[in-house]
Amino acid sequence: MIWLRVAQGVLCAVEICGLYYLLQVFFDKRSNKAWSNILWFLSGVFLCFLTIYQRETVAMYSRYYMVFCVALTAAFAGIYFKGQIVKIIIISFLYYESICFFDIFLGYIGQAIYNKDFLDNIQFVLVIDRVIVMTISRIVMCILLVLIFHYKKLFEKIFTRYKFILAGFAVLEYIGIFFCDQIFIPSFRLQDRAYIYLALFPMLIIFTLVVFVAYLIYKEKENEIKLINIQNEMMAKNYHEMTLLYQKRERIFHDMKNHLAVLSSLISEKDFIRAEEYINNINNPILILEHKKFTGNRIVDIILNDKIEKAESCGINVTIQVSELKENIIQDVDWCAILANVLDNAIEACCELTNRKRIIDLFIMQNDCTTVIEVSNTYNGNIVTKNNRLISKKENSKIHGMGMENISNAVDKYNGVLEYNYSQDIFKINISLFN
Repeated sequence: MIWLRVAQGVLCAVEICGLYYLLQVFFDKRSNKAWSNILWFLSGVFLCFLTIYQRETVAMYSRYYMVFCVALTAAFAGIYFKGQIVKIIIISFLYYESICFFDIFLGYIGQAIYNKDFLDNIQFVLVIDRVIVMTISRIVMCILLVLIFHYKKLFEKIFTRYKFILAGFAVLEYIGIFFCDQIFIPSFRLQDRAYIYLALFPMLIIFTLVVFVAYLIYKEKENEIKLINIQNEMMAKNYHEMTLLYQKRERIFHDMKNHLAVLSSLISEKDFIRAEEYINNINNPILILEHKKFTGNRIVDIILNDKIEKAESCGINVTIQVSELKENIIQDVDWCAILANVLDNAIEACCELTNRKRIIDLFIMQNDCTTVIEVSNTYNGNIVTKNNRLISKKENSKIHGMGMENISNAVDKYNGVLEYNYSQDIFKINISLFN
């Protein structure tokens, strides 16, 4: 019937559009030009018509066609998106496998409720039963897509941190589907053990999900403990620094009455030269407490003033080249995560030096497209790396190593680039953020 073909075509289009939507949630386009968007649209149309043709001429479900669709989608998406091809393949596999899971599972239910020919009908014949099964599974997938979009940041974090576990889950799901699709073989269905797979597949998926979720909860709790320890350390450090600052101000204000009395006496005696010298002398400690304006960005200026004061107290020579920075392009919390951590690391590295100059050079530039941060500092030449990542040399490296992880996570939010290089005595870190 024509209406069944139309319904199946619409459901196939929903299936492909759902995947294309999911990829656009997780990845950024390489180009916003019209020709790029048109090619992406045409690739979706091609994949949609290919799926309709396969469903009408071969069968509703095929593992081989699923793998072919994943490869084709990955090829199209790899050209269109900036994301890594491995991530695209994992997402595509999970999406197609989940739809196959729902289709097969609903087929199991129909087979158990109605008759022995239900699976043959939906697999090889375009009947209303097939359309009903496809409709239910696509509705479920649309609901999941809405949830993914609503909790986009959470899913991005989970996918970034646990992509290899997700890849393993995709492999297990594929193995489960491999066993389950034997139910489409009529001779197999006549055997009493056929419906063991009805329970096996859901049990396999549920067990894997439980293990996976338990692992995620454990990792998130571990990270939460690390963050709490870091926050406690920062609070203690900031409290100590603020206490010293208030003590300095208290001493200055406490002496202000005496200063005013001396100035009044000098002026009454018309000794203006000594009065001017005295004003200059008491003005210096006040200027030390005054925050300088480097960039016009409030949070960046606060960070720079704090870190420069700390560096100079350690005998570090700080050179700064900065341009005007606009507010709200980079969030305040990300400036803290990036700039404060980078400068803290540079100061700590310089403080380890004994017989060499302690130097930090900072360069920040911002235009309409990017924000560039470059920091170079002298260090003792000792660098510890693992899998191309810097490793903290402190005793509690799991906690102290969170600094570079926080920098990396903040850079990723802006699709930025984090690079570092080092020579025998100079360490340099380069960060580019896309506004």
